[in-house]
Order: sequence, then C-alpha cells, then structure tokens
Amino acid sequence: MRSLGVVALVFALTLGSQRATAQAPAAKSGDAGTSGVANGKRAFATAGCVACHGRQGEGTASGIQIAPPPLELPALINYVREPTGKMPPFGSGAVSDQQLSDIYAFLKSVAPPPSAGESLTGNGDNGKKLFLAYGCFECHGRQGAGASTGPRIGPPAISFAAVLRYVRAPSGQMPPYTTKVVSDQELADIYTYLKSLPPPSPAADIPLLNQ
Repeated sequence: MRSLGVVALVFALTLGSQRATAQAPAAKSGDAGTSGVANGKRAFATAGCVACHGRQGEGTASGIQIAPPPLELPALINYVREPTGKMPPFGSGAVSDQQLSDIYAFLKSVAPPPSAGESLTGNGDNGKKLFLAYGCFECHGRQGAGASTGPRIGPPAISFAAVLRYVRAPSGQMPPYTTKVVSDQELADIYTYLKSLPPPSPAADIPLLNQ
C-alpha cells in the first residue's frame, strides 16, 4: 500500500518548523480587527499572493491553500522572509511585518468552519501502529525523523486541521486520500503519535513543502 506518510503528513512541513518558529521576529497576533482584515485583504492582492494562493487563500494549481493559516504569525513571517520551497523571498521592503500581520488576520477571517473530524481526539498508541501498518516509515523513518526518500514529519509543525485538509484535497503531486482509504480518526491517531515524538535538534534542517 502506498505510504500515507508521503501524502498525509508532508503537509505538516508546509509553512514552517519549530526551528522557524523559534527564530521568527516578534509580531502582533494578527487579530487586528475589521481595519486589519481590510488592510490585509488589500495587501494580499497587492503583494501578489493571490496569483498562487487564490483571492481568499483557497489555493490554486500553482499554490497551496493557506486559509486558515496553518502556523502562528511569527513562523509565517519567518517563512515569507526566507522560504525554502519555490516561493520567492519577500523582504520587509516588499511587504512589512505589519502588512503580514494584517494578511494573517484576513486569512483567519475567510477560513471555512472546521469539519467534524478536526475536533477528534487521537490515540498515540494506535497511531504508532497505523504509521507502521500504512508504510509511512518507508519514506519518513520509523519515528518520522526522515529518510533518503522523505522529509522529517515528526513532530508535525502545524495543526491537525491543516493536515486533514491537505490529505483530502492536496495541491501538490500527491493523490487525494478519501475517508474510504484512511479515516479522520486514523489520521488523528497518526498525528497524535507524531506529536509525541521529540523535536529535532536546533541544527536540524526540516524541508518545507514546495509552494
């Protein structure tokens, strides 16, 4: 059976990592109120984000869905400044930290309501069994630490909701996995298992999903 790790949890490396979060500059929370959301919508268009990510961050053929934002604002800013995928870097002269904070608020405002599966509680012990049973370890190592054919995916750097959305409707080269292949509960279990794993050392380089 094809490795679920290749599909289901590569997205957990999408916009940042724990290292990126730690290095990110200080920034406001992104909850800027009505004016911030309006400013963010304008900045999202003028900075050219819509070209790859759609007018409401819903994703396109050339860029992933980024609404709702899968990471906290500081990690997002860090990634925008120093991306490792196909996305070009945007310096503060192109888009300021304040504009990114407003964009973040805008993306949160257009986020769809959570699905029922996003509130599931995972079982880490079962997730470990599924991680092996579905062959995720073949590409990502037995503890999600990465291998020659796949990146590190443990522990995930983003929310389960973001992982769940990507598994069901990926925007990269991976095929979608429906609930008939892997259920929301099974994904929650795998996610919980990966979250229980120790974080990488500060020197570890975690690849990010191509934008």
